[in-house]
Amino acid sequence: MSDTPRTDAAYAASTGAGIYELFKESQDIERELNTANKTNRLQYELITTAEKRGVDKSKEELNAANERIKRLEEVGNEMAAWLLDPRNLGGGSSMASQWHKAKEAKP
Repeated sequence: MSDTPRTDAAYAASTGAGIYELFKESQDIERELNTANKTNRLQYELITTAEKRGVDKSKEELNAANERIKRLEEVGNEMAAWLLDPRNLGGGSSMASQWHKAKEAKP
């Protein structure tokens, strides 16, 4: 079996003006190839753009989560310091200790 069946068919069906018929079929094939290549390039661009957006979005979400964790730790540390201050409630050392344990625990 040939790897150029359309060109072979156009050549086989050609009459005295065979070159013209082959030329027209070659033009059609080239147009289809150009369209397919353009579609492939567009699909590749869409995929890479989508992947980049997904990565960028994930980075943004991770950064936002890290910032929130940082703020929570800062507030927790201030709370623990307040609990340890004897001028306040007193007896807050166990709660402050629990805070430090919770903060240092790794999931």
